[in-house]
Amino acid sequence: MKKIGVVEGYYGKSSNFDDRKKIIESLNRYDLNSYLYAPKEDPFLRSHIDIEYTKEWLTAFRDFVDFSKDHSVNVGVGLAPVKTADTADLKEKIKVFEEQGIGSFSILFDDIEEGFCFEKQLEIFNDVKTSFAEISFDFCPTVYSTELINKDRKHNDYFNDFVSHFPKSSNFFWTGDKVISLEMNKDSQSSLSDFNNENIFIWDNYFTTDSCPKNINLSFCDHLSFEFLDSKKCYLINLTGMPRTDKLIVELFGSFKQGEKDCFEKILLRHGVDERFLDLMHALNPNSKNKLHDNDKHKIHEIMFSWFHPLKNEWYPYLHNLKKGENL
Repeated sequence: MKKIGVVEGYYGKSSNFDDRKKIIESLNRYDLNSYLYAPKEDPFLRSHIDIEYTKEWLTAFRDFVDFSKDHSVNVGVGLAPVKTADTADLKEKIKVFEEQGIGSFSILFDDIEEGFCFEKQLEIFNDVKTSFAEISFDFCPTVYSTELINKDRKHNDYFNDFVSHFPKSSNFFWTGDKVISLEMNKDSQSSLSDFNNENIFIWDNYFTTDSCPKNINLSFCDHLSFEFLDSKKCYLINLTGMPRTDKLIVELFGSFKQGEKDCFEKILLRHGVDERFLDLMHALNPNSKNKLHDNDKHKIHEIMFSWFHPLKNEWYPYLHNLKKGENL
């Protein structure tokens, strides 16, 4: 079964289970079936895998998992043993989540700047796969986009080891040419010709804001090839941590996947975008060649002080940067 949905995998914000349930409802509405729980701000998934969750948190998480199953959405968990020399703590955390109804895990080695070794990572990955044979595992390498391959000698050596030794039957995540790729198509994985397309899972950072805090990218998935999406076994859109914006993103992605046409403005209006801003939405599309003129910036100023909606509150910093011409 294909896994098409979202990943909660951003920096800087923490969601809550009520907002997560609203995302699940939106996923179900658009026949999207996957939610990867991997927030960077949950230390118990990354730097402190050895520390236990509280019973109260685990109860709330199990309720979220059950709610998701009732809405035909599978919840997976991303664990990042970036500081774990021994797999014992990782295995204990897998057991904890397995008891909460989780049957799929992503072992994440992304965003490690020092001390990364593919051989050790692969050893950990193979160990947990062997220890939990009934559970599904996939992998995120430290070099997870084309632009990271030649970052320096160490990254290049890592990538060569990955291509040579990662099991060709196992699945792994890739973000495309860039960490935040503005085009996603078959060429986005051209450096992975040694692997089968079905084993290359996509983690799409187009909409997320954590790496570009002055910008928010928003379009009707203009960056994404429909044929490429249709070819993928797993395609997950990374969210932003802004509840209203994330519900909007889910509807945009779901509508795009369903092949709907000419619905972008209707979706925007349904989620509370001010009608006056519709002809300025190109300013949030990073691939748009239309530039903002002084009268456009004045219009944004007027909208900012007369549009009252929770979505505007989430977008305020980005609108301010547009008005000031600082969204670069």
